[in-house]
Amino acid sequence: MSVRQSSIRRPSAVAKGEGAQGQSAIGIQRAPSRPIDRPLFALLLALLVWAPLPFASNRPWALALLAAAMALLLACWLVLAFAGRVGIPPRVLPRARWPLVLLALMPLWALLQTLPLPREWVALLSPRAEYLHAAALLAPGQWIPLSLDVAETRLYLLAGLVCWSAFALVLVLVNSPRRGRLLLWTLVTSGSFQAIYGTLMVLTGLEWGFLVEKYAGRGLATGTFVNRNHLAGYLVMCLAAGTGLLLSQLSRETLGNWRDTARRVLRAMLSTKVILRLLLAIMVIALVLTRSRMGNVAFFSALAVAGLLAMYLGRRFSPKLVLLVGSLFLVDALILGQWFGFERLVERLETAAPDTAYRLDVQAGSAHILRDFPLTGSGGGSYHSVSTYYKDPAVWGRYRHAHNDYLEIAADMGLAMLAVLGLFCLLVLRRALALQRPDHSRLQRGVGFAVVMVLVWVLLHSTIDFNLQIPANSMTLCVIFALAFASLTPEGRRAP
Repeated sequence: MSVRQSSIRRPSAVAKGEGAQGQSAIGIQRAPSRPIDRPLFALLLALLVWAPLPFASNRPWALALLAAAMALLLACWLVLAFAGRVGIPPRVLPRARWPLVLLALMPLWALLQTLPLPREWVALLSPRAEYLHAAALLAPGQWIPLSLDVAETRLYLLAGLVCWSAFALVLVLVNSPRRGRLLLWTLVTSGSFQAIYGTLMVLTGLEWGFLVEKYAGRGLATGTFVNRNHLAGYLVMCLAAGTGLLLSQLSRETLGNWRDTARRVLRAMLSTKVILRLLLAIMVIALVLTRSRMGNVAFFSALAVAGLLAMYLGRRFSPKLVLLVGSLFLVDALILGQWFGFERLVERLETAAPDTAYRLDVQAGSAHILRDFPLTGSGGGSYHSVSTYYKDPAVWGRYRHAHNDYLEIAADMGLAMLAVLGLFCLLVLRRALALQRPDHSRLQRGVGFAVVMVLVWVLLHSTIDFNLQIPANSMTLCVIFALAFASLTPEGRRAP
C-alpha cells in the first residue's frame, strides 16, 4: 500500500518541482498553457506591421521610434529570462549562434566608427579618413573618428540594432509551429495592405503616402513607401512568406475517385487556402503596378529557383508544387497583369538603357570611394556625404545611395564587413536547404522555400538597388531569415 501511495504521489511532487519553464524531472520541456511571453510575441507582430507604414521607417524619427520599441521588447524578454519565466527553445541557440554573432558585428563596427580614436590609429587604419579630418584644421592631438559623418553612422547603428533585435526576438519568441504560421500570416497581411493601398492610389488618382500627399512616384504603386523599388522588394518578401505558408498547407493525399476529388476541392475552397491564394494574387498585381523592372525580374527568378530546389531536395516530383508555381507565373503575371498594365512593365524592360547608364555612372563613383576606404569604410550611412567628393560632374544631380547594396556596404563599412554579411547569408542558405529535406515537417519545408526565395531575390535586386538601406525591408529580411533557425518542430516530434 505504501508503495502504491508513493507511486501516486510522485507525479504531483514532480509537477510541483517543475520550474517556470515546465521542466520535468526527465528533462522534457513542456509549454505552459498560457505562455507569459504571449504579449511580447503580439507586440513583435505589431512592429512588423508598423515598420513599413511611416515611409518604411526611413526617417530619423521613425527609425528612432522603431529602435526604441525593439529595444524595449528585447529588454522585457531579458527581464523575464533572468526571472526564470521564459527561456530559449531547445536546439535554437546551437544552430543560430554563429548567425547571431555575424549579424551583431555590423552594429558593433558602426559603433566603433563613431568613437574618437587617436589620430595615429586612424592614420594606420584609414589614411584617407585621417587626411580628410586633418583638412578640417583640427587641434593638435585631437582624437578623431573613423566615420566621416558621425550623425549618419549613428542612424546606421540604430538600423543595425533593429535588425539584430528582430533576428534575436524571432529566435526566442517563435517557439512553436503555431507562432511560425502567425508570423507568416502577419507578413502576408501587411504586404496585402500595402498592395491594396498602393493599387487603389493608382486606380483612383488620390495619391497619399503616410498622411501626406505623394511627392514622388506618382502614377505608380508605392504604398506607404517613397520609392516603388522598395515597395516591390517588400512585396516580394511578403509573397515569399505567403508562398511558403501555402506550401505548408498542401496535402500529401493522392487523387482517388471523382467523389474524393470533389470532396477535397470543396474542402479546399472553404479553407483559408483560397483567401491566402487571393492575397498572393493581389500582391502580384501591386508588384506589376510598381513598374519596378528588377523587382519583377528578381521575383520570378527567385520563384523559379526556389521551386526547382524544392523539387530536387524533396527527392520527388510534386505536381501540386508545379501547379502553384505555375499559377503565380501564368495566372497572376500574364492574365491579371494584362488588366493592370503588364505591357507597360515590358516596355520599361525594353527601354532600360538611359536609366541603366545613369546607375552605372553612380556605381563608378562608389568604386572610387571603396578604393580609398577598403578596410574600414567611410562610415555607416556616410555615402551621401562622401559621394560629393567623388561625384562625376557629368552626372546630373545628387544621390543618397549607390544603387548597389554591395558597393554601398563595402564603401560604408569596408570589405571585411561585406564578407561577414556574405558568410551570414551562406549560413542562412545552408539552413534553408536543410529544412527542405523530406524528414522535416511541411511548415519547415515551406519556411525553407520562403527563405531561399527571399535570398535569391535580395542577391539579384541588390545589384542595381538599395533595399538593404531601408530599415523596414532590412528588418523584414532578418525576420524571415531568423525563421529558418526558429523552433518549428511539431509537438509530436519534440526531442528531449
